[in-house]
Formats: sequence, C-alpha cells, structure tokens
Amino acid sequence: MRFLCLPGAYGSSDKFQVQLAPIVKELTEDGTATFHFIHGPCKAVPPEGFEEYFGKPPYFRFIEPDQDVEKTEDDDVLARIREFPDCETPEDTMRELMREGIATSHRSTDNALKYLVNIMEERGPFDAIIGYSEGATIAATLLLHEQRRFKRKGITPMFKYAIFFAGWPPVDPDTHAMILSDESEVMIEIPTCHIIGSLDPYVHGSLALYNVCDPDTAYLFDHAKGHTLPRDKDTVKELGDVVRDAMQTYDIHT
Repeated sequence: MRFLCLPGAYGSSDKFQVQLAPIVKELTEDGTATFHFIHGPCKAVPPEGFEEYFGKPPYFRFIEPDQDVEKTEDDDVLARIREFPDCETPEDTMRELMREGIATSHRSTDNALKYLVNIMEERGPFDAIIGYSEGATIAATLLLHEQRRFKRKGITPMFKYAIFFAGWPPVDPDTHAMILSDESEVMIEIPTCHIIGSLDPYVHGSLALYNVCDPDTAYLFDHAKGHTLPRDKDTVKELGDVVRDAMQTYDIHT
C-alpha cells in the first residue's frame, strides 16, 4: 500500500518523516507500505509563542487566509488554539470555535486541492492517504473532492483508505463550509482510521472528523496522549496491525 503523507500546519515533509518514523519503520520492514511525504504550498510563520513547538524553519501550510481579504491575526482559526473551547459535543465545540468568524480561505483551499491533485497525477498512483492535524483536514477535504468528481465526471477516486492523526473536520469542496455531522449528511465513504489522543486539548476536532466518516468502516484508535503522533513500540505495533487488518478486510492492495 502506497501512502501520500500530509503534515500539520507549520510542518514540512522532512519534519513529518521524523514524526512518523516509528510507524514508517513498522509498515515498511515487512513490505506492508511505502510512503511519499509532501508539505503544503504556502510558506508560513507560526503564531507568536509557538516557534519552539514547531521547530526550526522552513514552515508550510496547506490553507491560509486569502491574501486580498482584510484580516487580523485572530481571523486565522489556528491563532485561537490557545483558548480552544470545550462544549458538550464535538460539533458544538467546532461551532463555538468558528463563532467569531474567520478570514476567507476559499481561494487557498481551492489552490490546495489543485496542488494535491497535481501531485497525485505526477507522483501517483497512491492507495491511501495520511494526514496529521491540518494535513488531516485537507486530506479529508480531498477525499470529498474525489467523491464529488466521481459523481459528476465518473473519475474513479484514487484513495481507498485514510489515516487521520489529530485532525479536524473537512470543509465542503464547493461551499467551503466546515462539515459537521449534525448539520450535513455529507460523509467520507472510504474506510478510515482515526488516531486520537484523549489528552489532546483539541480532541473534539478529531471526534468531529470521525463523525463525518462512514461509521461502518471508521476505526477509532486512542493512543492516550496529547496532540502528538504515537512513538512507543507497543502502540506503534498495535497501529501497524490495525492497518494490516484493514488491508485484508477491505482488500486494499497496490
């Protein structure tokens, strides 16, 4: 199985390879998978106070506020992560986060999708996609784009499986509105694996993403830590077994 790997905001392909190294080792040593790492097309600067958290530059993102829109720092939703709400449901939490509005990123989202489709055409085919944090959000949005494109143009989707680490819900590829399960019937149809950390302060974002995936084929995996990728040997082995089982169950092969 060949994975396309998308890092989080302010990450890079090189940093994501380091973050994902234990899982890559687990799945490459027995020939289960290969991995192709990329990063977003937008150069970025981390929010003030988070520079050390994201390591040394360069920093990249997939989505950013459109450049021709008048905005302040707080219009960028990622600038609000210091005070992430905690409401009764994941969907309520995401609505509260967006309550004050955000700067328009329609053009940026469209450009990110075009950027990813171009990579799929030039570097593919891929069997599956991995996304971490913002990378999970844009990966989920890309899967919806593939579903829409199939219905409208008959182009068969490339991805058959997705792994989301600490993601947030996708946006609608047409309207650019965040998709929440209690407001929309839109659903990611392929099998998915959702790696969450129960200590992640943003865990409601991950659960809101889980809730817009097919409940019959969505697998929830809690590594019991924070907004990080699992690295300890036992957890990585268990996750590797989940991926191998999914390949057999859903007949996913290169």
